[in-house]
Amino acid sequence: MTRITLPEGTSLSLEKPFGTDLASARSLNRLLATLVPEERTHRVDHFLGRSTVRNLLGLRFANRLLEPVWNARHIASVEIVYDEQLALEGRARYYDTAGALTDMIQSHLLQVMAVFAMEPPATTDARDVRDQKALVLRATRPWGGDPVASSRRARYTAGDVEGRELPAYADEEGVDPARGTETLAEMTVEIANWRWAGVPFRLRSGKAMRDHRREIVVTFQPAPHVPTGLTGADEPDRIRILLAPDELHLELNVNGPADPDVIDRAELVTAFDPGDLPPYGQVIDGIVSDDETLSVRGDTAEECWRIVEPVISAWRAGDVPLEEYAAGSAGPWDGPQVAPKG
Repeated sequence: MTRITLPEGTSLSLEKPFGTDLASARSLNRLLATLVPEERTHRVDHFLGRSTVRNLLGLRFANRLLEPVWNARHIASVEIVYDEQLALEGRARYYDTAGALTDMIQSHLLQVMAVFAMEPPATTDARDVRDQKALVLRATRPWGGDPVASSRRARYTAGDVEGRELPAYADEEGVDPARGTETLAEMTVEIANWRWAGVPFRLRSGKAMRDHRREIVVTFQPAPHVPTGLTGADEPDRIRILLAPDELHLELNVNGPADPDVIDRAELVTAFDPGDLPPYGQVIDGIVSDDETLSVRGDTAEECWRIVEPVISAWRAGDVPLEEYAAGSAGPWDGPQVAPKG
């Protein structure tokens, strides 16, 4: 393309992955800059077109109820999980060279985290929103600066997912077992800024899992004092923001129906407006209308690689074991690797 003269106003759209590591992402960005300006370069991440992700802006910044508690003083931990029952589904050519960490966490889940954790933008214009996302990602690193202790990986063995028999990942057509590609990845990160210091963000994605679990889970700090006489208040408040279906769940402690001194759990549920277009449709609409809000900016694409590269290096060195889980199971781990603060 550098050998021809591109028409004025040309835009370029690229689907992920944006490079294969930090060095290649930087090289790709330098090449793109010789073709079209950054504002006409659309790095497509369809997760940014999901209605739930787009609704995070309104949920956070249009509600006085939530924004004052959206910080480390009140929130103990955040989980961003995208587990799916789907297995390889014929994608070996790409997936076996990527794995769950690169396919999901390095791109989609870090982008979702940036929207969730960013400071209020002055406007919803692309520049303001993307500036705030970039600040979050620049402040992000593996939890405790330790890529070994803050990450886990596994791949599925033969099993059954809702009556569908699946072979072991290593036996799938097109897979090279020697690569040690993971189908379940987990990484805990920290955001080193005033709002989020000390709050673990657990990012996780797996294939051939028992359940579809696609959500953001916000766990709040426990109440500082529960009056003597009230019993059963063992669970903290939680907000669950479902990425599919598009719903908001608020889990609270309330007085029980039989004995008001016994605390019970209540769950309030509402649905987000799914919008008129599917996620890819939203992204394409942004490209056609020259709206960069739902595209990934070059510097943030590089930051996402910077964040995960220490983990990739640790895995390649064999410092983190490749565990196994049966297809159709909940995975090999009972809970988060890093305990919530508090």
